[in-house]
Amino acid sequence: MSDNARIRAVIADDHDLFRDGMRAMLAAAADIEVVGEAADGYSALDTTIAASPDVLLLDVEMPGLPVLSTITRVLAESPHTRVIIVTMHRDRVLGGHLLAAGASAFISKSSTSAELIDAVRRVAAAASSTRTKTAPPSESVLSQREREVLRLIGEGLSNHAISQRLSITIGTVKRHNTHIFANGNPLEP
Repeated sequence: MSDNARIRAVIADDHDLFRDGMRAMLAAAADIEVVGEAADGYSALDTTIAASPDVLLLDVEMPGLPVLSTITRVLAESPHTRVIIVTMHRDRVLGGHLLAAGASAFISKSSTSAELIDAVRRVAAAASSTRTKTAPPSESVLSQREREVLRLIGEGLSNHAISQRLSITIGTVKRHNTHIFANGNPLEP
């Protein structure tokens, strides 16, 4: 994104009224353009790949593709797109999982329009400055097994189902969850 370019955003939420409200809030900012909307995880992925936005505003709970899978696939298919999670939840463990999966920020559904616009601008600016730097790719702080656990969480599996799938104890799954969370930033209180 150049300094004069508009920030291109996709809004993904399964509630039409909420999407309409976010679109209206973003329309008040001359430097932000909504280039697509989606009502489920699969259409969020498809719309993001097609529109190649700077920012995807992604609801946590939508039908279709689970949110962790959506984040992972968006970042793989549209690596310059940054994901802002839009949620009514303050679950710190979920926040850690979403950040570990690649989300850039969170915003509460009770936020003001100014807070929404500020979050979009901050994430887009951070992404822009990151792209201009030439840093070597960082290695994941998660082990292969922790990435497997995170992937299965993204598929919507419970701790019990993950333990069965990977032939490990539930306690081991919980320890992996704790480490995944410890390596991401928790949701703000």
